[in-house]
Amino acid sequence: MQSETFHIPVLSHEAIELLINEDIKEHILVDGTLGGGGYTKLICEKLNGYGTVISIDKDLNALEYSENMLKDLNCNIEFINGNFGELGSILKETGIEKVTGIVLDLGLSSYQLEAEDGFSFMKDTDLDMRAFKKEDLKASEVLNSYTKEELMDIFEKYGEIGNAERLVKAILLKRRNKKFRTTFDLNEVVNSEYSLNKKNQIDFLAKIYQALRIKVNNELKNLENVLMDSVEFVIKGGRIVIISYHSLEDRIVKNFFRDSASKHIKSDSPYGDEEKIPELKIITKKALVPSHTEIKTNSRSRSAKLRAAEII
Repeated sequence: MQSETFHIPVLSHEAIELLINEDIKEHILVDGTLGGGGYTKLICEKLNGYGTVISIDKDLNALEYSENMLKDLNCNIEFINGNFGELGSILKETGIEKVTGIVLDLGLSSYQLEAEDGFSFMKDTDLDMRAFKKEDLKASEVLNSYTKEELMDIFEKYGEIGNAERLVKAILLKRRNKKFRTTFDLNEVVNSEYSLNKKNQIDFLAKIYQALRIKVNNELKNLENVLMDSVEFVIKGGRIVIISYHSLEDRIVKNFFRDSASKHIKSDSPYGDEEKIPELKIITKKALVPSHTEIKTNSRSRSAKLRAAEII
């Protein structure tokens, strides 16, 4: 299997150029979303044997594949089955106190969409959606056991679905007669409840699956955690580079960078905002997006946005 068929890294060359601060001579870099190894490979080639890459992925298939694919590189790589949202714990376990940069590609891999259970509405598979199989919560459990209010919160917050109550009522009605087990069980709710043309149906299903995936994998909380960890564990001059794929992720990254780079904390005091020392500077004034050529080569890259910042 080619790395491009496992996962095509997006904005990869731009990401690595921004990640590696050449003023730093000895690098310990974190690839928090190893996937098919595309970013780790480029990092190793750029470092040319000088430095270490901590390559993390929740998915054991990704780790096995990438470890084999990268075995001949002149590079010190530590492969770790873990969650980048627990970066502090991972570094503590490996005995590393500080790193010189973190890169994250928050998109699903092509392998996950095409081969793993629950991620794609195009195939009839178990409603799993766990990227990290050590976790217990599956998408089927969410649909079968969560209350009306909990389900509405998930679809409104994570899928940004209007009139989520209609969808949730249809889910509750279906599960009275038959528990959700497969992706097509969920698709059938949409098919029976809504009259949509093919494009609108695909867009709607994508929002539903996104919402469930975010919930099952705690994606937004993990992103918030690693951003907080980055300020603590990345050295001065080290970089944080994040590629996101939907507005919820991008908003978290954008707001964190803005707040961490600000010299003021908003205050209700009549004397104005409080002053503070900024923790980072933003490198990308506007988010970078893929070129037309990259989008043509990899249509899944079309929604990607890259933001980068440097610890000061």
